[in-house]
Amino acid sequence: MRRPLLGITLAVIVGISPSAAQQSPTAVARPAGREPILTIGGLIQAQADFGDRGDSRFTNDNDRFYLRRARLNATGKFLEEFDFRLELDLAGSLTNTSALRAQATDAYITWNRYHAAIVRVGQFKTPFGFEQLYGDPRLATLERSLVNDRLTLSRQIGVQVSGDLADKRLTYAVGAFNGNGTNNNFNDDDRFLIAARGAGVPWRGGLNGIPASWTVGANGYQSHDANVPQGPEFGFDSTPATPDRDAIFSGDRRGWGIDSQLVFGRFDLWGEYLSTRWEPESRRPSAVVESSGWYAQAGLYVVPERLQVVLKEETFDPRTDHSGDTTTTDTAGINYFFKGHDLKLMVDYLRVQANRDPDQNKVLARLQVIF
Repeated sequence: MRRPLLGITLAVIVGISPSAAQQSPTAVARPAGREPILTIGGLIQAQADFGDRGDSRFTNDNDRFYLRRARLNATGKFLEEFDFRLELDLAGSLTNTSALRAQATDAYITWNRYHAAIVRVGQFKTPFGFEQLYGDPRLATLERSLVNDRLTLSRQIGVQVSGDLADKRLTYAVGAFNGNGTNNNFNDDDRFLIAARGAGVPWRGGLNGIPASWTVGANGYQSHDANVPQGPEFGFDSTPATPDRDAIFSGDRRGWGIDSQLVFGRFDLWGEYLSTRWEPESRRPSAVVESSGWYAQAGLYVVPERLQVVLKEETFDPRTDHSGDTTTTDTAGINYFFKGHDLKLMVDYLRVQANRDPDQNKVLARLQVIF
């Protein structure tokens, strides 16, 4: 009895009217399984870079056009309170790439019967870092802060329990993951990365009739790694016998962070601090490496739901005991929303100071479509 309703649901999703679906059932896309809801969507971010190279995530200073993200996803839900998501990215890189290929971003199954204890298994974002967890299409700047890019854990394969309490004023998540990055279907040793996050809303209300809220969060993780690639700025080397440093980390690492967000009508203010302690087994570049950084970001809708201006300052220090390697970036951005986040134009100007080199001036532009 569910199949006719399923056909109508999917027909609406793909743009066929329910009446047409009933008259021409052969034209209706049907899922292979028995899920009553299946939604297909995607994201395209067409981007351009102009000016100097910028920070260490960019590979050269050539002006270029490229696809920052080009994603297709399918989300389904079963009546038994299970849901799933599969998303593929066909681009997704700041570095120069050729022969673009698809890779999985999200691929997970969720049991959501109890809102206070939701269980998820598969590949998804780890509960560490507020900006990292915030959805790519909804960010106010084109790129996340460099410290968030370098010190958070991105997507991993594992299992997580999360939920909300006290009328959603408190949220938590704790999970165990392989710990060796995205799209790696193995564990580099027999131990797991453990990550946890908690957040709360100390105040929610209004001032002079303007809605406002204040949120705070904290997170941490620990892991022992045998073979995990990291950025070259840390100086790690798992093979001291060879002259070149391979940027592979083996050893113990622990990270923690705090963050806060204030929303007051059309104005919002974000801040986050992240820190990681590395203990490489090779003792290269040293027995202990401390890394840290922070960002502060302010956004204002000068035209409600249409035009937003953003200012951001950030810093990242990969080795706090080593001078001259800190990267500081100031960003000024403007976002125009044709149709919310579904269709928007973003332009950012970045001034980057890194490694005592001359200032880098870079302009990023993006047109985004969500479908």
